[in-house]
Amino acid sequence: MADKNRSVSIEDLPSHLIFEILTTGRLSAVDLACLELTSRTFGGSHGLYPQKFRSLVDFAAYQLCVSHRVYSGMGWNAQKGLFGRCEGNWKRVLRFLQAVEESSGMVKTSASNVRVLSYILTFQIKD
Repeated sequence: MADKNRSVSIEDLPSHLIFEILTTGRLSAVDLACLELTSRTFGGSHGLYPQKFRSLVDFAAYQLCVSHRVYSGMGWNAQKGLFGRCEGNWKRVLRFLQAVEESSGMVKTSASNVRVLSYILTFQIKD
């Protein structure tokens, strides 16, 4: 039987479960950055993710970006441009995408009409 008085940390979970938690979409880019700064499990290099990523959190942010409807709707050059403008930081790309999502939505007007507000993305890619 499990010891009820034993404290359990998220760091005690298997890496695949930690990754699932990070990629549920419930954490913001700021949450991910804080986790990366406060824990070796999230910020360290443990070989749990592809080598091109700096950390488990960076890999999770990447996964969230590529599955985001705005990002996936962009062309490859626009995606590359956004990544470049965010200085190669997937958490910044995710924060931008989350800001776009927050600034878009439906609003009920005083006349009970619904209007869709959307943020239009345009990128000027320099070749």
